[in-house]
Amino acid sequence: MNGRGKNRAFELTQEDDRYILEEQIEIAYDQVGFSVLGLLLGSAGVAAIYYPTGIFLEVIVWFLTLSAALAYRLFLLHTYNRHRDDYPLERWKMHYGIAMLASAVILGSSALYIFRLDSFVHQFYIIFLLAGVGAVASGTLASLPALSIAFLGILLAPIFLVMFFHDGILYQMMGFLVIVFFLLLVVVTKRIHLRIMETLHLKILYKKAADELYITDEYFETIFKEAPVGIFSYSTDLIILDSNAEMAALLRVDPKEMIGLDMKLSPDRSILHALSTILEGEKGSYDGPYTAMVNGQQLHIALKTTPLYDASGEIIGGVAIVEDVSERIKSEELMRYRANHDMLTNIPNRTLLMDRLEQAIARYRRNGDLAALLFMDLDHFKCINDSMGHHAGDMLLVEMAKRLRGICRELDMVARFGGDEFVMLLSDLGSDPRHAASDAELVAERIHEVLSHPFDIGLTEPLATSVSIGIAVVGHADQSAQDLLKFADSAMYQAKKEGRGTFCFYQEETNQWIKKRLLLENALRNSLKNGELEIFYQPIVEVKTKKIVGAEALLRWNHPQLGLMMPDEIIPIAEERGMIVSIGDWVMQEAFMQFRRWRDEHPNGKVLTHIAINVSAIQFRQKDFVEKVMGMIQNAQISPSMVEMELTESLFIDKIDSVIETMKRLRAVGINLSIDDFGTGYSSLSYLKRLPFATLKIDKGFVRDIMSDKDDALLIETILSIAQIFNLNVVAEGVEDIEQYEFLRQRNCDYYQGFLCSQPVPSKKFDSLLLENCKQMNEVAAS
Repeated sequence: MNGRGKNRAFELTQEDDRYILEEQIEIAYDQVGFSVLGLLLGSAGVAAIYYPTGIFLEVIVWFLTLSAALAYRLFLLHTYNRHRDDYPLERWKMHYGIAMLASAVILGSSALYIFRLDSFVHQFYIIFLLAGVGAVASGTLASLPALSIAFLGILLAPIFLVMFFHDGILYQMMGFLVIVFFLLLVVVTKRIHLRIMETLHLKILYKKAADELYITDEYFETIFKEAPVGIFSYSTDLIILDSNAEMAALLRVDPKEMIGLDMKLSPDRSILHALSTILEGEKGSYDGPYTAMVNGQQLHIALKTTPLYDASGEIIGGVAIVEDVSERIKSEELMRYRANHDMLTNIPNRTLLMDRLEQAIARYRRNGDLAALLFMDLDHFKCINDSMGHHAGDMLLVEMAKRLRGICRELDMVARFGGDEFVMLLSDLGSDPRHAASDAELVAERIHEVLSHPFDIGLTEPLATSVSIGIAVVGHADQSAQDLLKFADSAMYQAKKEGRGTFCFYQEETNQWIKKRLLLENALRNSLKNGELEIFYQPIVEVKTKKIVGAEALLRWNHPQLGLMMPDEIIPIAEERGMIVSIGDWVMQEAFMQFRRWRDEHPNGKVLTHIAINVSAIQFRQKDFVEKVMGMIQNAQISPSMVEMELTESLFIDKIDSVIETMKRLRAVGINLSIDDFGTGYSSLSYLKRLPFATLKIDKGFVRDIMSDKDDALLIETILSIAQIFNLNVVAEGVEDIEQYEFLRQRNCDYYQGFLCSQPVPSKKFDSLLLENCKQMNEVAAS
C-alpha cells in the first residue's frame, strides 16, 4: 500500500471512531467466557491446595467472593449479547471495567496467602496463578489498553508488596522482578493493541473501498445503460464486448446482435482508425458518414474513443461514445441552403449571386472570359400586390422564377435579388465584347418572350405582366461585383424610363444614377463639417421583461436637398471614397458620449446596459482600431463591457487571421462582439465556431414572415437552438407585431428590435421612450 493509502486509512471520521470503540468493546466481551472458565479453575485449585490447612475457611470465603465476581461477568456478558444496542457504548465499557477491576482486586488479594504457610507448593501455585492471569489479561484486555494496564497494576501490586516487604534480599529481588514482569506485560498489551487497531483501521478502509467500488460500479452501470448517447466497449482486436441500449437503438438492432461483432470486418472502414488509436494509449475521434455493419443503415455520426487499462496499466481495450448527428447535419445543410436561396421561389438569393458574380469577374481578370448581368424588375408589381393581395404577388414571383430558370443554361444563374427584382448572370460569353453583348441581348429577348404569356396563378383570369431589364457587361478589370450590379440596376431604371417592358444596356455617359452618386460623394465630404450627420437610436428590448436595456446607434444624413438619408445610401459611398473611418469614428464618439449622458443624467438611464455600434470592415481593419476605440471609451468614461460592436460577414472575406486577432484583442478588454444579419451569409456556422462572438442578430427578413412561412419559423428556431449550443445571446430584428414577439418569447429569444417598440429615433425622442418604458415597468411591478 502506498503512503497515500496509509494516510487515508487513518483519516477517521467521528463515525469511524464510534465503530472502533464498538469493536474494541466487542473484542473484550468475547474474551469473558474463556477468561471466566480459566479463573474459576485456577481459583478452585487455590481452594483445593489449601483444603488441609488451617486457613481453609479464609480461602473458601475468598473463592466464593471471586466466584460471585465471575458470575457477575457472565451475567454482564449475557446482558450485553441480548441488549447491546439498547444502551450507549460508554455504559457497556464502564460495567465491563468495573467487573474486571473487581476481579483484579480479589485475585490480587490471593498474594496475601503466599507466606501464610511455609509450603513451597502453596507459594509457587499462587505466584504461578497470578503470573498466568496477568499474561493472559495482557492479551484478552489489549483492545482496551487503559483497562488492561489498570487490571495488571491492581493484580500484581499485592504480590509486589508481599515480596518486597518480606524478609530477605531474595524476596526483595523477586519483588523487583514483579515490576519488570508488569512492565513487560504493559509492552505486550500495547503491541497487541496496536495490531488490533491496525486491523480495525484496515477493516474500515476495506469497507470504505468496497463501498466506493460498489458505488463506482453502480455509477458506471447507470451511465453505461442510461446515457443518452450510444456507448460500446471493445477489445484490443476490435471485437465488441458490450453495448448499451441507446447504441442498439441508434443502429436499430437487437442489443444481442452487437456483442461479438468484429469491427475489422466492417465494409465501412472510416471509423477503424479512431477505434485503433487506443492501442497507442491515445484518444480517437471521427465525425462523418457511416454505414452500419449490421443492417447497412446510413448515418452521420460523431464518435470518440478512449483506452481502457487493467490494474497493471496494460491496455485491454477501449470505450467508444457514439452520437447520431444526422439531424444536426441535415439542419446545417438546410440552413446553408436557406442562407443561399430564396425561400419563396427556391432559386439562389443575393448572397449566392454575389459569390458567383465575384467568381465570374475573377475568371475575366484571369483569362478574359466575359460575363453579363441582366437586372430585371417586374413592371407595376406594387399595383398587383395592392389590388390582388400578397398571395397573388407571391404566386406571380414563383411562376416567374420557374420560367426564368427554364431558359437558363447550366453554367448561368438566375437569382431573386429582393422583392420583385431578379438577376440573371451569364457566364463564359467569350472574349469578344460585341459577341457577349449580342448574346446578352438574345437572352433578354428570350426573357420577354417567355414572360409575355399570361400567368395562371389561380385568379379568375390569367395575369399578364412584363419586366424591365438592365444589362451590364464586364468592361474592364478594375470593376467589382458591386459595380457591375449597380450598372445593371442603373440600366434597368433607364429601361423603365423608356417605356417599361424593354431592356437597356448600361451607358456611362447617360446614366443619371452616376450623376447623383457624384453629387452625393461631394456633399458627403462636407457633411461632418456642416453638422448634417445625426445619430438615431433604436431600442434593444429584453424579451422576457419588455424592458429597454440598450440602444443601437444608426447613422442618418440630413441632406440639404434630398432630406433624411439612410445608412444603405451613405455607407457604400463613404467606404469607396475613403470617408468611412472619419465618419465611423464620429459615430462611435458621439454614441459613447450620449450613452454616458443617459447613464449619468437621465433619471432612467441606469436601465441601459449596452450601446451597439455598427462597424465597417474598412474601419475595423485599421491598425490602431483597438487603441482608438479604447481611447473613446475612456474619454466617455464608460465600461468596455457596455459596448457591443456589430460586424457583418463582409469583414471575413479576406485577411481573416488579422481580423481574428483584432477581435480577440477587443474581447480581451471586455468589448462584446455580435454578428449582424445572421443567417444571410453562407459561412455563419463556421464563424460561430472560430470567432469570439457574444451575440448574433437575426435578420429582419427572417422575422417578417415567421407567422405565415413555416420555413422562416423553422429557420429561426434552428438559429435559437444553435445560439443556445454556442452560449450566445440572440437579438431578433424587425419585430413589428405582438404575434412575432410571442413567437420569439416562447422560444427563449433574448432581445428584440423593431417597430413593436420603436423605430430608430433621435436622442431626445429616445429619452421619452426610456421614461415611458420605465413607467410601464414600474406599473407592472406594482401590480
